[in-house]
Amino acid sequence: MDERNDAWSETAAVPASQHGHGTRDLWVLVVVTFLAFVNYAALLAVVPLWASEIGGDGGRHGGAGSVAIGATTGAMMAATVLTQLSMPRLFRILPLRAMIMLGAAMLGLPAPLYLVTDAIAPILVITVVRGIGFALVVVAGSTLLADVAGAGRLASAASYYGAAAALPNLAALAGGVWVARTWSFDAVFVTAGAAGMLAAIVAAPLPKRVRGTFHLASTARLRSIARPVGLFLLTAGAFGAVTTFLPVAGPSAGTTAVALFGASAALIAARLWVGAIGDRRGTGRVLAPAAGLVALGAVALAAALALESPLGSMLLVLGATLLGGGFGAAQNDSFVSTVQRLGTGRGGTGATVWNIAYDGGLGLGAMSVGLLVGQLGYAKAFLAVGVVIALCTLLALVSRPRGVLTPG
Repeated sequence: MDERNDAWSETAAVPASQHGHGTRDLWVLVVVTFLAFVNYAALLAVVPLWASEIGGDGGRHGGAGSVAIGATTGAMMAATVLTQLSMPRLFRILPLRAMIMLGAAMLGLPAPLYLVTDAIAPILVITVVRGIGFALVVVAGSTLLADVAGAGRLASAASYYGAAAALPNLAALAGGVWVARTWSFDAVFVTAGAAGMLAAIVAAPLPKRVRGTFHLASTARLRSIARPVGLFLLTAGAFGAVTTFLPVAGPSAGTTAVALFGASAALIAARLWVGAIGDRRGTGRVLAPAAGLVALGAVALAAALALESPLGSMLLVLGATLLGGGFGAAQNDSFVSTVQRLGTGRGGTGATVWNIAYDGGLGLGAMSVGLLVGQLGYAKAFLAVGVVIALCTLLALVSRPRGVLTPG
């Protein structure tokens, strides 16, 4: 990151109107985020499933291997992260509202095009375009959030924003897989495209001229966010692996849908709970336990995939629920910790760094597990994920300097 100091210079900001928590701008942002994430969540697990069923001749008979399946998530997250790395320059060019509207349109317009392709390469191209759009929406949205939240209300506002991003998972993530496998892929791709375009329209009332800022903080402040960002990246990797491979590895469409629903519900509940206590008690205290919960969930999923019995199905749902809850708690705690520790005036910097960890983690998790599956199988690959996260969490706790849990 230090190597980019010269290129990533500060940009002037046009301050957003600070009307406080619960204003029109905040709730418009929440609705736009919800619609954009309907598109994202509906296709997160369905696109890998679509790739897994496409043959080289265009037939629907299990074409792509585990690495190619993982690449569908990896390509989107890679495009997202590369776009996020360009945010310092994009902040100078586009106001936040324009970025959100453009990004939502890039999520929505290409979605139905999956239906006309019969090979993995065009799927990846479409996914890359959507990844660029997703980056614009999430970074611009979370940057604007820091302005409209109101003084002393960032944790609560972040929990509402995060719930809007996670809520589509309840129906879109689990339901998208169920609809695709039992009804048709067409309905999923068309609905997801419509949600993205509607998000672009709904974003019109957002402030027109607000711009983001990006400038790096001191070395000490950057070191202070290394642990929350690093642990969060690991939890995001686990979630990316689950959403990519559980629909393929799960015992049945019904069990997989219930497991993904459990993960989504737990994610939302945990994020709202952490946001509710964060403004009163401070942030940074639940991140390590949340990462531990993710590790436990991954191990439970590994055990579930190794069993072919009703117990395995129950463990699958339990493991996904634990992992989703840990990831939701880690989301809110790490975001607020990152923004607060970087200091006043660096909301765009904090939002960009955190979103890179989020999306980079999702993509790396999918790609890494895709490589492991080919060598170890699904059960051992998920076990490896749980062990790595548990060891890194213990290392972070042991090496934590005194007072690192104090926000600011």
